[in-house]
Amino acid sequence: MGIYSIIDNRAWNSLKLVTDQFNAFTTVTRTDINRIELDAEKIGIKTMYSSYKVMNKWMGRVYIFKWHCFIEDSASPHNQTIKLQYRGKLFGEKIPEFTSKHELATKLNKDAEIMKICKAIDFEKLELSYSKRDNGWNIEIWPNYGDFIWMLIPPVRYFRKPNDVEIQQTIQLVQRFRDVFTS
Repeated sequence: MGIYSIIDNRAWNSLKLVTDQFNAFTTVTRTDINRIELDAEKIGIKTMYSSYKVMNKWMGRVYIFKWHCFIEDSASPHNQTIKLQYRGKLFGEKIPEFTSKHELATKLNKDAEIMKICKAIDFEKLELSYSKRDNGWNIEIWPNYGDFIWMLIPPVRYFRKPNDVEIQQTIQLVQRFRDVFTS
């Protein structure tokens, strides 16, 4: 039992609370420590699971909530990565943009539904990586909800659940990626 075991347990409970909120769209099929798998076939993709990236800080820990998805697609001839970046002023309007040399990034940037969701949710990280070996897209999403933060000094514990709109937009985003990849 380590010094952070109680905090880790609270974080894993938070991970389960966030993931369970997606029950309106799909169900949990498997729960492990730091990994909760959903029935991804209900939303039309191969796999989807949530997990935390754990970062140790001085007298504390930060658990960053992540979604991992896999969408089958055998159309691309080689490996590639597309990343979401935001342009604009720090406190002004932010403009999402997918960056890559691949033509699919341009297609994603022109998709009004994807752009609307990316403006609304403010992703810390959104990366789409095609693997020719796996014949599909690995999608890693770090939304602005679900993080668990614990600090000893000053004493801070923070956790935010997604609201109903964010839940719906997350599922819509994944399904829209599937539609764009397979069209």
